[in-house]
Amino acid sequence: MQLSKIYILIALLTCTFLQSVAGDITLHKKDATIWLPSQRITGTISGFAAKQLTVHHNKKQFNIDVVNNAFSFTIDAVHENKIWVEDAASGSKSTVLNLTLGYNQLPVVKPVPEVKDNTVALTSVVLNNPDKKALKYFWSAAKGNPQKVVITKANKSTASVQVPAAKGVYYFNLLVVAGADSAIYKTYVTRDKQGVKAFNIDNDAPKWIDDAIIYQITPAYFVKKAGFDAITAKLAEIKALGVNTIYLQPVTKSEKGGQAYDVIDYLTIDERLGNAQQLKKLVNSAKALNLRVLLDLVPNHTSISHPYAIDCIKNGTDSHYFKFYQHTNDGAPYSSFYHTDSNKFVYYFWNGLVNLDYQNPEVQQWMIEICKYWLREFDIDGYRFDAVWGINSRTPKFAHRLRTELKIIKPDVLLLAEDKATDPSVFAKGFDAAYDWTADTAWISQWTWQTHHDNKKSLTIFNLADSTKRAAKLNKAIFHETVLDKPVLRFLENNDLPRFIGSHTLAQTKMAAGLLFAMPGIPMLFNGQEIGRINHPYSGRTIFYADKTIQQLDSVGMIAYYKRLIDLRKQYPALSQSRTNPVQVTEANNVVALHRFTDKQHFIVLLNLSGAANTATINMQNVQMADKPLLATDVLTNTNYKLNKTKSVYELSVPMEGYAVKWLLLTN
Repeated sequence: MQLSKIYILIALLTCTFLQSVAGDITLHKKDATIWLPSQRITGTISGFAAKQLTVHHNKKQFNIDVVNNAFSFTIDAVHENKIWVEDAASGSKSTVLNLTLGYNQLPVVKPVPEVKDNTVALTSVVLNNPDKKALKYFWSAAKGNPQKVVITKANKSTASVQVPAAKGVYYFNLLVVAGADSAIYKTYVTRDKQGVKAFNIDNDAPKWIDDAIIYQITPAYFVKKAGFDAITAKLAEIKALGVNTIYLQPVTKSEKGGQAYDVIDYLTIDERLGNAQQLKKLVNSAKALNLRVLLDLVPNHTSISHPYAIDCIKNGTDSHYFKFYQHTNDGAPYSSFYHTDSNKFVYYFWNGLVNLDYQNPEVQQWMIEICKYWLREFDIDGYRFDAVWGINSRTPKFAHRLRTELKIIKPDVLLLAEDKATDPSVFAKGFDAAYDWTADTAWISQWTWQTHHDNKKSLTIFNLADSTKRAAKLNKAIFHETVLDKPVLRFLENNDLPRFIGSHTLAQTKMAAGLLFAMPGIPMLFNGQEIGRINHPYSGRTIFYADKTIQQLDSVGMIAYYKRLIDLRKQYPALSQSRTNPVQVTEANNVVALHRFTDKQHFIVLLNLSGAANTATINMQNVQMADKPLLATDVLTNTNYKLNKTKSVYELSVPMEGYAVKWLLLTN
């Protein structure tokens, strides 16, 4: 018994001695969820000398060299990874590093249609095959095509199809199989009277946006504390306005809730709004009403309380996520707006919302996987990308990659940039639509009709003191400070602006709305705008109530007015995506006129920027038309005005009430 105790004591002393002489192996990385399989890991040794160490990666192991007490190696991660480094001679061993790959690596394949006469070659272009597996291809025609098609060589990487005579859009699915994994990608061709045209993934915007009327929803305040179900319950009323697209502000988990741009988890629904089943019910209910659904995503920044940012603060440069965030001034456009917090995070205007670093390929992959998730899981119809002007300025090439990876999944997904439509590069980068902001880089988000920034008031061209200056500035805004030939998001209100009607009279509001819905681009209503809500979007006040219809809350008659505007816009093509020219008005310096026209339809839109009655006279010789109309009908009021046509005179004179807007259809 005594002898056994001595042996135990000797063993303990030996172990203690070995531990005292064994040195340290330190890995300069902490446990993390990773977003690229290739991971470089560095480390150092101390307390012993070694020329080589052994790396253990799950059940694999390999040797690495040590130079000046430092080492590095790269692993190709699988889903779950346990990594440690040891020195057999000294018994030194690092702690175990746990890395989890955050997504399932699927082959990324771009289906490319190429048209020759009536034949379409469907070609698969492999963008990424992460495991280098043999790929199998299965082409099929989507359900609902205008006419049945037969695909030749449907199980090959390149197939072909004869497009039938029936006009319309023909969609094709490509199922790509890699071992036990698979992914579906899509493309399309269009047959019209000119022939067959292939979808151009780099340039083609979704055709449906030509007729889009968007309704922006703040889920947290739509009906306060009622979430997704309250929105679902009022979809029919929203649809009745004439809206065909709803846009939900962020539904992802946020720190403080509310408008929810302080994201702390991009892949989880904020439980204050509901759960995944409730969101799916909302999306499916919207689609049953032929309403498309856009989600608001926040790619520029996270909350400082995001777990990745917290890990940075805790572990510094040893945090896997340190390089996920911007820590230095890169001198990019808008860098004059940078601020740096006490933890060396760079941010723009919003303290606590810290910039992500898209120079890091892993950040790009992370955000792309996030976008793919919501697109595939909830079958949404597009994204509004919040503050993407920041990413466009810091990493301008990212948008093209994002576009490609989303449009191979759903070709007609809308990519709406919160960036300047007046900047041509926004569209060149890959976005389908952008905001009606001026080109002034000193004021990033200046709405074209806005004159001054004010946190409480909507200060616009329409409430300038001098009505003559209003007209001059509005003419400049329409024909020199906005874009008329691109998909521009147009609005009177949104989640960042003070309520328009709160700073303008009802008559001014109706006049401005009349102009909004007569402009080319994509008109948008902000929830509550249709009932004349005046509380600032930042106030947190509830917008609607569960026990009252939206109509019951309209005390100013705006619902009927917006319905009228939307119905007429849908009825007359010249009021939506058509050409726009200025029209000179004589003897009325406070009236603005524009000519909206297609080859077969012509409108003169008139606005009296003054509260006093006036008469607008137009020399019709200056209006470019093949035919000379004799009648102008205000379709808003069904009032007719005869044109004065003689040998020496050809003019239109229209009496204008104060703050009147008229949509004059010109006919013979």
